[in-house]
Amino acid sequence: MNIPTIVAGALWLVALWRLPSIRHSRKQRSLALTFVCLAAAMTLEVPEAKATVNDAAGADMRLPPLLKHLLGVASAAYLLDFVIAVVRPQGLARRTRLAAVGVTLPLMLAFYALANWTPGGPVRLGEGGGAVFPVLYTAVFTLYIGVAMIVATWLFLGGVRHSRTLLGKAGLGFLGLGTLLGSLYALQRVVFVTIHLSTGTGHPELEDLLSTTLKQTAILSISLGVCLPPLSVAVDHARDWNTLRRLQPLWEHLTEAAPHVVLSAPIPRWRVPFRLERCVIEIEDACLALREYVSADLHERARSFAEQRSVEEDEADAVAEACWLRAAAHFSRDGHRLEGTEHPPLGVTGRDRTSELVWLRAVSRAYTSSPVVAEFSSQEKATASLSAGVPERVCSRGN
Repeated sequence: MNIPTIVAGALWLVALWRLPSIRHSRKQRSLALTFVCLAAAMTLEVPEAKATVNDAAGADMRLPPLLKHLLGVASAAYLLDFVIAVVRPQGLARRTRLAAVGVTLPLMLAFYALANWTPGGPVRLGEGGGAVFPVLYTAVFTLYIGVAMIVATWLFLGGVRHSRTLLGKAGLGFLGLGTLLGSLYALQRVVFVTIHLSTGTGHPELEDLLSTTLKQTAILSISLGVCLPPLSVAVDHARDWNTLRRLQPLWEHLTEAAPHVVLSAPIPRWRVPFRLERCVIEIEDACLALREYVSADLHERARSFAEQRSVEEDEADAVAEACWLRAAAHFSRDGHRLEGTEHPPLGVTGRDRTSELVWLRAVSRAYTSSPVVAEFSSQEKATASLSAGVPERVCSRGN
């Protein structure tokens, strides 16, 4: 299997993967059509596909090179539309871009039809009166590809600093690298044509090597850049699922003690971010409800108890939180809320999203597996049982 076949196969896989998203938004549609055009263009470099087209249209028509270049222009236009939708949602020179494509494609068709091509290759200079048209064809094609790739490179690399995730930054970086290589592809074509026109000599083997290498590397870099952001989404999904799994034991214990905080609307299992969001909300609501059953003094005792048991300083707050929550869950069974006293503060208050999840995971871990929490809870239960016959039990425990 040759390299063009491998590259074309990889592009078709990416194109088929992106194709279902074509109806979602203009951005997704532009990206999907970019890869459809690139895959079709690279397919025309596969020897078997090229031979099939030549057999159908006639070898004298030289149709594969023309179709490949037209598809290349279309893919560049769609890619430029995609990066503008990502980096400049307000738009960028839309009429100018449409006019550029509208002029480039007809000129390419006209110059290609008038050109006197030599057998050596699709864009070699011809001989005789038609020699100027291959130059014009090459100039129009190269100019559009070069300008489009330069603008796309500027936008992609400029958008790297605005991306919120590492994989998102890497994706935009690879996309920018791919379009930069596309710019170099256009530049080397200009250089070789200029050399040919000025000296009358050509370097077809070197030109073909550079052209093929730059083109294929650019396409693979763009493909990799497109695949990285969805991978970032998959990583976020896996992280959310893991966090949800770790918070589940705490959620079960707290909502058992405060079942009224559980929302009734079901969420499909596959919508992990939404399930995690609701889990966090219900845990925090349960904490607010359970804190009514204990006093701030109990929280202070829990903190002192954790220090006496040599709990590490970075875990002491979470252990103390788990201590009073576990005691509150037990005391909530008799339904007697404490009144006229200060209640424990919630450790989750005032945190951003990331530190909030880290905090709740630490509390969940302490709640379900810390021997200090279990010992404190047993001690509080025993104290409450001893004072069960005293009318002021609840209040005396809180003071």
